[in-house]
Amino acid sequence: MWNGIEDIYINKTKENIPDQFFFAMSGFCGFAYIKTNKADTKRIVSFGDGRTKKMYKFLSPIVGFDYHFIESKTPELALKKAKKEIDCGYPIVIGAFDMYYLEYYPKLYHKDHIPFHYFLMVGYDDELEKIYVFDCGRKERLELSYANLLLGMGAEYNGLSKQNTICTIRMDNPNCKKHIVKTALEYKASLFINPPTSFLGINGMKKLAKELPDWENELGKEETIKTIKNMITFFGSVPVTPNKLLGIKKKDDVVFMCSREKMSKLLNDLGIEYKNNQFKKAGDFFYKSGQEFEKLCNVFVDYILGISDYKDKASKIVLNIADLEYDAFKLVLDGIYSFGK
Repeated sequence: MWNGIEDIYINKTKENIPDQFFFAMSGFCGFAYIKTNKADTKRIVSFGDGRTKKMYKFLSPIVGFDYHFIESKTPELALKKAKKEIDCGYPIVIGAFDMYYLEYYPKLYHKDHIPFHYFLMVGYDDELEKIYVFDCGRKERLELSYANLLLGMGAEYNGLSKQNTICTIRMDNPNCKKHIVKTALEYKASLFINPPTSFLGINGMKKLAKELPDWENELGKEETIKTIKNMITFFGSVPVTPNKLLGIKKKDDVVFMCSREKMSKLLNDLGIEYKNNQFKKAGDFFYKSGQEFEKLCNVFVDYILGISDYKDKASKIVLNIADLEYDAFKLVLDGIYSFGK
């Protein structure tokens, strides 16, 4: 969902930014534990908020850009509105989009439905009936037919976007990278270390660790399994079900470190760039936290498959994660305070 917005930022500022920069500043890490009997999932556990609209709302004033989501009734109407943006000289973010219809990715085209992709539309040709885009992992300008565009825009992903959605972007005078790092990380670290309520940050993690063993008694086994499946899906570097739960013996193509490996790399890269040892040490703690998430995932998978119970093991692992991330965010704050010295 940051696909393209980072490109606009780089083009405007000429700054070099690390991989996953905007995603990490807005979505990685943090914690919330919400109990409700009204929602479809009775225990909502979030180890980071990857919802598009929430991330844009948080980071846009920090980076310095304006945005507007346009949700159309039909894909044809969405394309018409996107063309108007292009005519005015503004690239447009399109998504969520089903990668099944991306003809320039032959490994996925007409093979796998992955309905949470985003790309940057930069032009169009009515005679050839195609749009021109930039997409992650590819440096060249790419082409997508109108036919596939209209089909792929039918994707809808709960919490990310509705069907036929485009997002307009205005970024006239963005802030520098150092300002973004200091402002975003200080807020995230402070919210985790000193949360305003009992269900956020370090307090929320400890609350989860304490209450995990009682879930089966409170919710029943079926609801507990449903909640845990939802948790471990989002432990993946992309949201997927572990192969073992699908009866597949092949090793997973993704890691289930809850994106902590990405936060670790980002902090290490920033630490090297700014000669900031606190950031590098914090990155080490987040990587260790990611390894604990892998253990937690395995415990939960064995419980779902009826191999072993989860209660005592899971609680201890969650407490380990809480301690590691508390120390990591303390180091992040130390690193931020050392800026400029």
